[in-house]
Amino acid sequence: MKKIQRTILLGLIAALLGGLVGALSAGFLHFIEWGQELLWKVLTTGLPMQSFLVCALGGLLVGLCQKYLGDHPKGITETIAVIQKTGRLDYFHLPHGLTTASISLIFGASLGPEAAIMDLIGGLSSWVGDTIHSLRQRFDLPRPERSINRLNNLLHAWPNLVALLLGAFAFSRLLNGLYSGGLLRVNGPFEWQDLFWSLPIGLAGAFAGGIYLVFQRWTRQWVMPLKYRPVLRGFLGGLALGLISSFLPLTLFSGQHQLQSIYDQAAQLGSWTLLLTGIARLLLTSLLLATGWKGGQFLPILFAAATLGLSLSVLFPIIPAPVAAIASMAALIAVVLPKPLIALVLMALLFPLPYLGISIVSVGVVMLVKWGIQKTRSLIQPQPGMPMEAVSD
Repeated sequence: MKKIQRTILLGLIAALLGGLVGALSAGFLHFIEWGQELLWKVLTTGLPMQSFLVCALGGLLVGLCQKYLGDHPKGITETIAVIQKTGRLDYFHLPHGLTTASISLIFGASLGPEAAIMDLIGGLSSWVGDTIHSLRQRFDLPRPERSINRLNNLLHAWPNLVALLLGAFAFSRLLNGLYSGGLLRVNGPFEWQDLFWSLPIGLAGAFAGGIYLVFQRWTRQWVMPLKYRPVLRGFLGGLALGLISSFLPLTLFSGQHQLQSIYDQAAQLGSWTLLLTGIARLLLTSLLLATGWKGGQFLPILFAAATLGLSLSVLFPIIPAPVAAIASMAALIAVVLPKPLIALVLMALLFPLPYLGISIVSVGVVMLVKWGIQKTRSLIQPQPGMPMEAVSD
């Protein structure tokens, strides 16, 4: 009887812990939104050169965080690699990482909250797992030995599963419509000729993805001499953000909440403004990450891709706006992500299924371009053991 009571108590504690993780994760996103509103629309509204001064101050604070709190949180790619290798994420530096990420995002970084959320959920989930393991030992409810059957292992870890489900439920409920508008609502029905226009837009998106990769390499090289000067590095990143956003204000923040208005007002903004905004976004995202600002690259590069695609639609009105936005998004993230097919999954989740054909064509263009580049390199580069004279002949 006591064992049943202890099992029920363990389940209740697991549910409580899972709900706490979901609530804290949703609360962090609300805190970022509240902080941006307070800083930009209350405390500094009407301030001369607002963008420049606020971003410069943010860069100084980010640099100080880097110096005294360390380089936290890590990027999403590194975080996922750690989770895949160890099955957990260290939560000792979680407060440090959330502090730096909060300052970065609130002070207008052209970055998204996804890196901080990944670190927060991963760290808290590891803490919950450790707590449940400790409670199982205290309640004398040890977990059975692992078997080769994954389903059995999952069922034996039922408290962790309870925590996961309650956490996901609490997170979705407590967002309270914060992202209910979605990333982008396109108008106009899908037509088969859209697939034709996906070819040139996909090629343009692939080119933009190549530019972003070049920006990443350049910015890392630029800041390399400042590797051991984090305060100056962060401050220079803030100066760059403040200077560019003074002329192109749509480069501030992650871009998710601005994307719908960009799409609806593309013609009024004009092709050149959209083009410069998209390129500036790609540059700032890579530069801020290189200078120690914290955040994710996924949302801002999607915004950049959409603005670049829409600039072509405005310049050539025969190209439908939905095709311009979706095809460029799919192509650019297919270049940036390690596996292009992941882009199709993301696009299928973001947009209605009738538009999936646009993404398929665009990703296909990217894969064809990558194959062509690899084939060309293999023909140009000498094979192992081949004398250089043979290549020149």
